[in-house]
Amino acid sequence: MSQPPDPRAHPASVGNLPEGVDSTAFILERLQAHGAKHTRYAQRGELARGGMGLILRVWDEDLRRELAMKVVLGAAGQAAGDEIPPKVLGRFLEEAQVTGQLDHPGIVPVHELGLDQRGGVFFTMRLVKGRDLKEVFELVQSGGSNASGDEWTLTRVLWVLLKVCEAMAYAHSKGVIHRDLKPANVMVGRFGEVYVMDWGLARVLGQPDRHDLRLRNEGTSLSFVESERRADASHSADSVLFTMDGDVVGTPAYMAPEQARGQIDRLGPRSDVYSLGAMLYHLLTGEMPFVTPGVKVSQHMVLRWALEGPPRPVGSLRQDVPDELVAICEKAMAREPEQRYADMGALGEDLRAYLENRVVKAHKRGAWVELRKWVQRNRALAAAWSAAVFVALLGLSATAWVQVRGRRVAEEARAQAQSSERVAQDNLAEAQRQEAIARRERSNVLRLSASQELEDLTRAADGLWPAVPARVADMQAWLARAERLIAGLEPGADGDPGHRRLLEELRARALPLDPAAHAAAVA
Repeated sequence: MSQPPDPRAHPASVGNLPEGVDSTAFILERLQAHGAKHTRYAQRGELARGGMGLILRVWDEDLRRELAMKVVLGAAGQAAGDEIPPKVLGRFLEEAQVTGQLDHPGIVPVHELGLDQRGGVFFTMRLVKGRDLKEVFELVQSGGSNASGDEWTLTRVLWVLLKVCEAMAYAHSKGVIHRDLKPANVMVGRFGEVYVMDWGLARVLGQPDRHDLRLRNEGTSLSFVESERRADASHSADSVLFTMDGDVVGTPAYMAPEQARGQIDRLGPRSDVYSLGAMLYHLLTGEMPFVTPGVKVSQHMVLRWALEGPPRPVGSLRQDVPDELVAICEKAMAREPEQRYADMGALGEDLRAYLENRVVKAHKRGAWVELRKWVQRNRALAAAWSAAVFVALLGLSATAWVQVRGRRVAEEARAQAQSSERVAQDNLAEAQRQEAIARRERSNVLRLSASQELEDLTRAADGLWPAVPARVADMQAWLARAERLIAGLEPGADGDPGHRRLLEELRARALPLDPAAHAAAVA
């Protein structure tokens, strides 16, 4: 008997088994060799049921803890191993194995894969106590709080989506895409835990899908079946919350265009980026893409709308949504994969930038936007810097005012000095003019006085002649007066003919006689 291949040589997925090896049979053989393990778990009720999967609440008798157990259902909806189609069983085992290898805080850990006493396959995982994002979105739209007082805001949900980005970025780094991201597949725990759930449609990139659940029908390109997703809405085949299996797999409202076209070779991390963008669209608008609340439509119609074009713009449904979030949503939901974010890390970085008041790359950028975002992030520091700048500007303004005031005072002083100088010059000119007038007046007075004295001397001269000895003293006194008067009048006497005549007469009479003439006159 040949030995089965060693699974340790192919750790990524059961899909890594060599060609020709039945992976489902291989895993079942190993599980049967380990024996039934269901006896250690006590059932405590049903948590959720899908078309091919059942989730139970169980109690681990050995470790004394509550767990969630997922059991694969057969065609009749019973947990019976012999009734399960091989591809359904293979997909179930693939889900357990892939999820078990994704070791991340945002992905529910798988604890054990085994068989129950009837041969049914199950796996156990952490029991997440909380609510899914679909319910959280409804809380946000209704005001943010519920009866328990748990308040949900847009910002709080955006932080949850950021954690989803981080979990999916990790899965993508391991080569795994989810293919069915939607609000119902994200759980939020009571203490802030965020888990991406239900990896039943996950695909390992670069490997053939040995358990492709897409069902083809000769009469139509689509065949609708209920997957093993948790049925949290309605069991109606027309419900857009159900996962479609056929030429396409996923949920139409959150499905990337290439996924809606069934282009499996084009699926990749950017397909999950689109789905998360569709979740953001739902959060921002309160509506699933391509679905109007209260209007019942078939999956065919939603799929057709998803193929024909983008959903209604966010801005046409809600005008109060920040432009940055609209830009993030539109970029993530771009029709062509190349136009979307390159990966979940880039999408998460833009969400974080928005939450931290930094510039969102999908939105406009510039120095002013950078400054505004920096101020919003660092309000206290910005206030301190603003105060410092204000004080500096105030100081500069005061200095400039002092300088301007000083220049103004100096200019006013210079103008005052110039004015005073002009006044002084005017005063000096006026004084000089008044002095000239005074001199002329004084000269006129003196001249008039001298003219009168001149006339008096001229008349007195007639009484001194003849010059007898008795009148010598009078003659000498008259001569002294005449000489003094001549000295004072002679420079200005030319201006008056009468004065000039009197002066000549006085000069003729007053000139000293020679001694002989004087002696003769006295004798």
